[in-house]
Formats: sequence, C-alpha cells, structure tokens
Amino acid sequence: MTTKAILMKTLKLALVQMRSVVGEADANLKKMMMYIDRAAEGKTDIICFPEMSLTGYSSEYVRNDLLSDDDPLVEAVRNAACAKGVIVVFGYMEENGEDLPYLTQSVVCPDGKSMKYRKTHLGMREDRRFAEGDSIAVLDTEKAAVGVALCWEAHMSDIFTVLRSKGAELIVIPHASNLGGGRRKETWLRYLPARAWDNDVYVAACNSNGDNGRGSAFGGGSVVLDRRGILLFENFNVAESIDLIELEGFDRDDGPQDDMCNIRYFQRRRPELY
Repeated sequence: MTTKAILMKTLKLALVQMRSVVGEADANLKKMMMYIDRAAEGKTDIICFPEMSLTGYSSEYVRNDLLSDDDPLVEAVRNAACAKGVIVVFGYMEENGEDLPYLTQSVVCPDGKSMKYRKTHLGMREDRRFAEGDSIAVLDTEKAAVGVALCWEAHMSDIFTVLRSKGAELIVIPHASNLGGGRRKETWLRYLPARAWDNDVYVAACNSNGDNGRGSAFGGGSVVLDRRGILLFENFNVAESIDLIELEGFDRDDGPQDDMCNIRYFQRRRPELY
C-alpha cells in the first residue's frame, strides 16, 4: 500500500453517452471526434467514452470488426488527444492475432503518455469469445491518477482495492449495458457508492446507448460519485450526450489517522490477513 502524500488537482471531467455501431468504426470515430472537440471547447481535462466506443461492443463480432493497437483509427484518437490537449479514455475490440481478441480501454494523454487496460474479468457471454487481460494498472496524468474498470467489473470490489493501492484517485467505469433509465440508476447506486467511499476515490461511470447493429440495445446513463460515495452528478435521460463535471482536487495522506469521525477505511485494512 502506498504511504506517500498524493495531490489530485481540480479537474473537469466529461462523460459521454453515445451509440456505437459495430462494423462502422469510421462513423464511430467521427462522432467521437465531435465530442472531443466539444470537450476541448469546454476546457475539459479528461473525456471518458463508453466501453468499446470506437468499434462498438458485441460478443457477436467478426474479424473485420476488430482493430489492432496500431490501426490508423486508434492512432487518430491518440492524435486528437495531443491536438486538443484532452486526456481521452476510449475502447475498442482489439485484434490478437489468431487468438481471441481483447476488450481494451485506453487512456491517452496530450503528452503522449498512455495506458491500455484489457478487461480482466469477462462476463458469461464474453469468456469464450474474448481473451482475459492479466494486469491492473493506474496512469499518473497531469491532473489525477486514473484507473479503469469495465462494465460489470464494477461488481468486483477487489479491482478497486488494487487500483486504490496503486494510487488511483479517479476510477472510470465505461459500460456497454442494456440497462437504462431508472433501472440503470437503481443498480449503480446499490454498489458504486461503496466503491468510492471504501477506497477514498472519485468514481465515474458512463454507458453506451442505442442499437449496436448486432441485435443489442444499450440503455445509456452516466454518474459521478465523490470520495464519500455521495452522488455528484447523474444523467439517466437515455439519450446521446456529453456532460461536464468539475471534480475538486484534494490532498491525500495515507499515513496513520486517529480521528474516527473522518476515518478513511482503506488505511485501516490488514492485507496480511486476506
């Protein structure tokens, strides 16, 4: 567990709800570029797109739906991050040679720094169609240390504990889920507050919406919770949107605490017992 003092700077986060059609990556990219432009106009620091926003998400993919890490479309998003001065979190179904592909979410910074997270916990319809990732990492950006979990991985509290132990201050959770509206809100607010409060981190989630062109429809929704698990922002209108939310910076010292009124639960853990 880290023991250093950490400072997250005040930042502006953009959460995108959008429809991505599988097999139409060029059109998906065009829409993403429009949102990146709007984020830059709003002086946004970080923009987060839903799960697999560039390729669209489907377990019923074909090989032509996949993109390699060096594909020009992936490179175009990296270039946009540099050109617009915005950290971009986006995803694509990643080609893996003759093996099963990955569900990949990248974090790319204007200075060229980047991180690639390959989904480590696959859902029931995913585990025979995709390969599991094998690492959980945090990217130190200019404004905050950012971690990523994907969709139903929000139910895996261990992922958040690992991200927190590696210094995460903001954990983003891109989704491609069919739940939307009131059902989406009810589900997220059952467990996301605990992920934030127990780990003393901001948590932000956004979801794809609309028909993916392969027989699935996603329900949209976006939400932000503060380090106490208190709801800061919500949008469950089930429509394509970009929402800008300011997150207040903070100093975090992982040293010992004696004040039970303001205790941070993460620091009181005993990992040697688990």
